[in-house]
Amino acid sequence: MSVDLGNGPRPAITDEPVDGLDGPTGVAPRQALHAVYAFFYNKKVGLVLILASGLLALFGVLFPQMPAGVRDNPASLDGWLASVRGSFGGWTEILNAVGLFNVFSSPVFLVVMALLALSIIACTTHRLPVLTQTAFHPHTKVTAEFFRRARLNDRFTTPRSLAETVEVIKADARAKRVRVIEDDRGPGANLYTDKWHLAPFGTVVAHAAFVVIMAGFVVSSLTGFRNDQFTLTIGHPTEVGYGTGLVAEAKSFSDTYYEDGSPKDYVTDLVLYSDGQQVARQEVRVNEPLKYDGVMFHQAFFGIAAVVQITDASGRAIFDGGVPLEWNTKDGSLSYGVLEVPGRDQELFVIGSASGRTGTGIEPGQIRIEVYPRGSDTPLGTAVLNQGGSVEVDGLSYTFEREQQYTGMIVKRDPGTGIVWFGFLLLIVGTCATMFFRHHRIWIRVTEEPEGGSLVQLASPDRQDPGFTRQFGEVSEGLATALAAREVATDERDEPDA
Repeated sequence: MSVDLGNGPRPAITDEPVDGLDGPTGVAPRQALHAVYAFFYNKKVGLVLILASGLLALFGVLFPQMPAGVRDNPASLDGWLASVRGSFGGWTEILNAVGLFNVFSSPVFLVVMALLALSIIACTTHRLPVLTQTAFHPHTKVTAEFFRRARLNDRFTTPRSLAETVEVIKADARAKRVRVIEDDRGPGANLYTDKWHLAPFGTVVAHAAFVVIMAGFVVSSLTGFRNDQFTLTIGHPTEVGYGTGLVAEAKSFSDTYYEDGSPKDYVTDLVLYSDGQQVARQEVRVNEPLKYDGVMFHQAFFGIAAVVQITDASGRAIFDGGVPLEWNTKDGSLSYGVLEVPGRDQELFVIGSASGRTGTGIEPGQIRIEVYPRGSDTPLGTAVLNQGGSVEVDGLSYTFEREQQYTGMIVKRDPGTGIVWFGFLLLIVGTCATMFFRHHRIWIRVTEEPEGGSLVQLASPDRQDPGFTRQFGEVSEGLATALAAREVATDERDEPDA
């Protein structure tokens, strides 16, 4: 074996690798977008996202969900967690940390819903050209084999000419408001007929409806708010918050009952202020909310609050208001409320006996206060106070002034409501279009017979549908009858006068 080491021309040295594995790579933006698009219209991806959203929704049903507004208030959050700790024990903090008490507003749920919306959009967009082609540019030319093998097929002969037979078929279609498209490519005369050719777009409308509904919830989540635990101690104004600039005050509250003890009416005389000026006032009932500037106040619940004043060493009041006893202990013997001590990383628990309970160590007209560092189970101080009594804990003086009623309300601004209702309207329209206006197609071919007359063939490959099977038979029988009637009428006109 010899090797030529001559002085012939040498190959140019390049930086390209021999195997191509280390060479420069590049992905065009269009290719990347197409890959993302193909990922989202993949049916398996859509199925996984549907299952994931269903699983998260199941968790949201199985586990109690924290009322909106509680998570943003540390004191209310601690109170709510304490109320469910009896059911979940040591798992309470873990379940809260992973978001199982807040499923429907958790980042995981929102991301899954966003991905599902993208999947719906991609699948709909991918199918749209097929629907458009079927609706506006249907396939009108079929083979002879199609008329023999289609799921629904029929044929009959008529002594009428090809042209006359075609006219009868077209006239029958127009009478039934059926669309007819002629194809002159032969053999014979070919007709494509269908009705409700826009009905398949109902699926597009229904899919769009889901995206619109999701968008409505997103708009409400990002630009709206909902607080299911907004409490007002009677006579003590409270800021609504959430950037509304409103202050709410319950002037009075009354509850009335029927003779059998069932509730008859709950009424709050509610006043709203903005920049110190009264802007709205209304008696709020369960089904009669106060509406102002897109914010709604719904009557929800009521109870007893303890009016407490907290003063610092200089005698300056750092808090003077009601602490609603809105939570109950596991055994139901005590009611309590939680307040974040202003300016301190501390929490004040105000505890009273639940209605009708005795032997709790807290007599009617008394409250017990417990002050804790945040996150600690060891109190800085505790005391049982009579009305007007005070106690000093960690440099602050706590005074129990009196008991007072409080009213609980649902306060919300929901700018996405209109969008959600529009989405449901689209869903109804799309579903009705798909279910009640089925798009059925019939291909018809008319050819001349060697002995004279015409052969009429009808066929349709549409899916099994008992209603359309019956309709197909009626169309075939109706055309045969129409052609026969035309024949009789023509023969009668041709008979000579007697």
